[in-house]
Amino acid sequence: MDINTCRKYIDQLIKRAPEFGFEDCVAGLASGTSMSISIFKGEVSSYENSVELDIAFRGKRNGQLGKASTSVINDDTVEFLLKSASENCDLLNDEDEEIIYCDPEHPDLEHISLSGTWDKNTYDRFAEIGLRLEKAILEMDPLVKAVDSLGIGCSTGPIIKVNSKGLHIYSDSDRISIYASARAEKDGITKSAGNYWYGKDIDTFDQDKFVSELKDKLIPKFGGRSVSSGKYDIILNNESTIELFQAFMSSFSSYGMAKGISLLAGKEGSVIASDIVTLTDDPFAEKALEKIPFDGEGVLTYKKNIIENGVFKTAFYNLKTAAMTGKKSTGNGFGETIGPTNLILQPGSSDLKEMAEHVGNGLYITEISGLHAGLNPISGDFSLLAEGYLIQDGKIDRAVEQITISDNFFSILMKIREIGSDVICQPDSIGEFISPSIVIPDVAVAGENKE
Repeated sequence: MDINTCRKYIDQLIKRAPEFGFEDCVAGLASGTSMSISIFKGEVSSYENSVELDIAFRGKRNGQLGKASTSVINDDTVEFLLKSASENCDLLNDEDEEIIYCDPEHPDLEHISLSGTWDKNTYDRFAEIGLRLEKAILEMDPLVKAVDSLGIGCSTGPIIKVNSKGLHIYSDSDRISIYASARAEKDGITKSAGNYWYGKDIDTFDQDKFVSELKDKLIPKFGGRSVSSGKYDIILNNESTIELFQAFMSSFSSYGMAKGISLLAGKEGSVIASDIVTLTDDPFAEKALEKIPFDGEGVLTYKKNIIENGVFKTAFYNLKTAAMTGKKSTGNGFGETIGPTNLILQPGSSDLKEMAEHVGNGLYITEISGLHAGLNPISGDFSLLAEGYLIQDGKIDRAVEQITISDNFFSILMKIREIGSDVICQPDSIGEFISPSIVIPDVAVAGENKE
């Protein structure tokens, strides 16, 4: 079904909403086209190509916001959505009134971030790249025995949203991702590691760089063993730093703060981190693939520091939580999510070698796991399985495995002693998380028991 036909359904939903008692409403559609392949043992093991279309309606009545959505588009769609949203509204009892918004100065919002290279994303092209990549990974070192997973995928599709106050939103973008994991064996010991790439133009994929990064993650793992339990200064590498911060970002949501489930409630304007920590929400971040000029509620986004030199400057607010607290939305409302656009932990000047020299003796942590079970997102406490390398006399030494690191996220914010320059970007829920490695002193490590 073409977009113009879908727009007619949206217009009908807005027009007929008053018949069901809705004072204000929002209607929208999300259309997605995706294609992916998987490679295994020299063959394309799977291929998927799909087109999805969903229409959603939200109607406000007596302060409650009834919701309904469907992927079935026919003559009954409008009636079905309006009735379902009406019934849903009758069941709600939310004390905090929902807000439907339109900035009178910016009623028409459009953002198109299409690469213009989508036509390159064909089955034959992906298969060629995938098979060549698998071969290169298998040949990167004699210890490599298998490529356990290799996938290439792409997606694109417009999002349209219209509300009864006059807001019209249109956005569209596209993206490609590649992931591969390899397995190596030595002296009966098996190790595995993975690497990823994402971009907009498949021609920019650098196979040699990808394979080199994967090799650096995999081969040095051999010879690893545990360390004695105790307190260690650690370098938490950039990937692990992103993972740890992502696990606790809900604490920076104004919703959690308002409901008393965030320890940051009431701390805006207070020191919550080391004075070298600045955490920036930047919808137009230069390194990010996607720029995000407005949020899902039609509020214009802007660059702001969430933490500035250790001071908690602002939480993430949407329209509803801003009204609850007498503030303005920060442009961070994305449907059911209140969170960052592109988040940047501002880097320092030290490279990894310099950070290791500054640590002297400690650990370089390159992998953490157990994030779903090993942490408490409210208290900040965590205990996570970890791998990495020993740092001795200022140099990164042998591999370390079978250890657990334990601390508290909010304590770590205060303890961060150094921030590196080795910045990477990883996809986040809305945009991207951009971060270097960090140095954290006095982290509890459980390893071998001291005799």
